[in-house]
Amino acid sequence: MKQLKLEIALFEKHVQEQHHTSEASIATQLDFSLTNSSAEPISIEKLATTFIYPIDQSSFVNAKVLTHSGTYLEFGGQSAQPILLQSGQSWKFSGNASAVLNQYSDMPAGFFALSGDKVIDVEYTKEDKLATSISKVEISAAVEEVAAVATKNIDTGVESRAINCFPLPKSIVMGQGTADLTVGFVLKAHSQLQSQFFCMQEIESQLACADKLFVLAEKGLTLDIQLDAVLETEAYQLNISAAGILIKASDRAGVHNALVSLWQIASLNVHSVACMQIDDGPRFEWRGQHLDTARVFYTVAEIKTFINHMSLYKLNKFHWHLVDDEAWRMQVNAYPQLCEKISSRGHGQLVEPQYGSGAQASGGFYTQQQMREIVDYAAQRNIEVIPEIDIPGHCYALLKLLPELSEAEDQSDYQSVQGYRNNCLNPALPATYQFLERVFKEVAEIFPSQYVHIGADERPEGSWQKSPKIAALMAEQGFSSTEQVQSYFLNKVQQMLARLGKKTAAWEEATEQGELAKDGYIVSWKGTVAGINALKRGYQVVMAPAQHCYFDVAQSRHWDEPGLTWTGGRVGLQQVYDYNPLGEEISANLVANLKGIQGCLWSENLYDKSIVEHQLFPRIIALAEICWGEPSRQNFSSFQADLKNYHQPLLDALQINYRRRDFA
Repeated sequence: MKQLKLEIALFEKHVQEQHHTSEASIATQLDFSLTNSSAEPISIEKLATTFIYPIDQSSFVNAKVLTHSGTYLEFGGQSAQPILLQSGQSWKFSGNASAVLNQYSDMPAGFFALSGDKVIDVEYTKEDKLATSISKVEISAAVEEVAAVATKNIDTGVESRAINCFPLPKSIVMGQGTADLTVGFVLKAHSQLQSQFFCMQEIESQLACADKLFVLAEKGLTLDIQLDAVLETEAYQLNISAAGILIKASDRAGVHNALVSLWQIASLNVHSVACMQIDDGPRFEWRGQHLDTARVFYTVAEIKTFINHMSLYKLNKFHWHLVDDEAWRMQVNAYPQLCEKISSRGHGQLVEPQYGSGAQASGGFYTQQQMREIVDYAAQRNIEVIPEIDIPGHCYALLKLLPELSEAEDQSDYQSVQGYRNNCLNPALPATYQFLERVFKEVAEIFPSQYVHIGADERPEGSWQKSPKIAALMAEQGFSSTEQVQSYFLNKVQQMLARLGKKTAAWEEATEQGELAKDGYIVSWKGTVAGINALKRGYQVVMAPAQHCYFDVAQSRHWDEPGLTWTGGRVGLQQVYDYNPLGEEISANLVANLKGIQGCLWSENLYDKSIVEHQLFPRIIALAEICWGEPSRQNFSSFQADLKNYHQPLLDALQINYRRRDFA
């Protein structure tokens, strides 16, 4: 039994802005009550936790903030003396968060107490802490309002598609009769294409499929896979008849897509399927999904499962976010200390606990062999892996380990939106480029993709402002702003990657104040405007607007719905499905540079990995549909019927922990 028990109550309140006394904003008062539930007295020096929102340190009563770094907080008593709690006695204190807490996942998490060198566990269950503050009646009313809006335009009489094949193919012509699938297959395939059959065998064996489709048998149904150079990249023809199955494609990707379609069609009935002819191909070349493995470490097995799920929905680009403020996950032989020191975080570690990770050291890293294994695994499933090394910001952990990548004389004092102080590499230091040369050389050797993503997002305001080295660089180059310094830095990194045979990808901020070579691509994430502007300037663009494509954002206003809410709204299933990047704002001459769409799964609020699939499914299915098919053929009511009739039985069979509210 744990010795300390914590309860938190929330209260919405209006507070005066510090510099605008005539204006008031809504904050959340948090009332803490830490009780000694043991039979013995306990001395407490600090109560530690993590909290994603800014706090007003001056607002705390009966406690003071001792440490605040990123999301990590330490509270102590108002005096320098430890707090002594007798059995049953409580330490009560309160303070304000500079935001309204909308979801249970907004609550503080990862509590523990410190008494000298001793760590004391704290019993705390987030889901139970709504208390009397934010009215449950108000929340219920908001939920009902959202539900009414979401269902207003749904025609419950709409039927789903005729077959279980997704994303919706371009053309389906139903034939007569059925094909018997119980007899297995006799494989007749072009030598360049037959490996995809065995890949599907492997996928079936790794997923929770009770019945296997891709079985070889001497007297089975003929499965003929032919090379047809006339077909476009990734396109395929699938003909199912009683006499056999014929697949035509111009490449392995097209064969993969055809076999996935066959597997989907048969997934609800492996005994027989209707005869039909499918002619199909994707709308966009870029059908991506991003995963943040820096905030939360995912095992190799978990990443392979993630890739399998992408594969089954014909997504083909895996954006692998490997490093950030909180951790460095990639093994770099030139710098073994990266994985030794900053691949984990916890009490007593170089990086403090963050995002609910708790006192115990947690994390991990990927060896170069493991990364190559994942790259090969994805390639077999028609998925390209694009690594991201996020610079010059988001480098808090890196700079704690290698302070020589910042300038000792730099008096700049700034904070990122995530709460990390002074987290930017210094572009005026030769050591910065020496480090990056060595890192990117190994990145280029591991990842065969033509692209390396360099982040370039969210550089904090105030960074480099008081750096003597930066001031000298600006004078030398004739720069008048630090935005020009960032552009200078990114161009040097781009040249570095070009020497390694790589093209540069980055988030949209990379082109806001300067120019990059246009052979790479930009990911537009804040909204559609930046992406459209980048298209107009000649950049290749992948659209990933947070309002439609961020799967870490909450899906409804239910208090018990996990997810962030910084976008100002929610990203429900219909927000994903209704997104069309080719809106009226994009003229026909810009379409050629629009590579496609990408979903993003950031992991700030996913320290409980059991909710990862809840955040992905069924939103990732909607993403696959809009990446693949034309908007004129999409209908949300039909899609909802498909979810119930086809997707839900399959997700259940695969034992995926999907969001069940979308299937109600």
